Amino acid sequence: MITFMSFKFFVQLIEGYPIPFAINYSAGNLLAMSASGFLCGPKRQFRNMFDEKRRTVSIVYLSCLCSTLVIVFIPIYWPAKLTILITLLITQCSANIWYSLSYVPYGRRTALNLMKRYLGLNGNGGSGSAEGSGFMGLGSSGELS
Repeated sequence: MITFMSFKFFVQLIEGYPIPFAINYSAGNLLAMSASGFLCGPKRQFRNMFDEKRRTVSIVYLSCLCSTLVIVFIPIYWPAKLTILITLLITQCSANIWYSLSYVPYGRRTALNLMKRYLGLNGNGGSGSAEGSGFMGLGSSGELS
C-alpha cells in the first residue's frame, strides 16, 4: 500500500526532488517484506529468500532497494540520476514480480512462455495457431501451447 501511495510523489521525482518518492517506495517494499517475514518468521523468510532458486533475484531486489536510497542522496547530474532511479525502480519491480512467481507452481515458466508468445520470440513469427486458441493462449487442457 505504501509502495503504491509513493507514486503521488512521482511528479516530484521527475521535477528533481526524488527523496520523498524513494523513501516511501523503499519503506513500502521493506514493510511488505517484513509482513511476509511476520507470517512465516524472519529466520524462515531469510532462508526462503536465499534458497537456491530465489537467491539471485533476492540479491538483485535487495541491491536495487539499497541502491535507490544511495543514489537519491548522491549529488549527480539530474538527468543521469533520474535515468538511474527509474531503471532501479523498474528492475526492483521486475525482481519483486519474478520473486513472487517463484512461489506459484509453474509461475516463472508460464510467465516466460507468455512473454515469448506476446513478444513474438517463440519461433513461430508471432502467428497464432489453432492449437493454443483458448483463453490467453492456453489450450483446452490448460497448458500453454
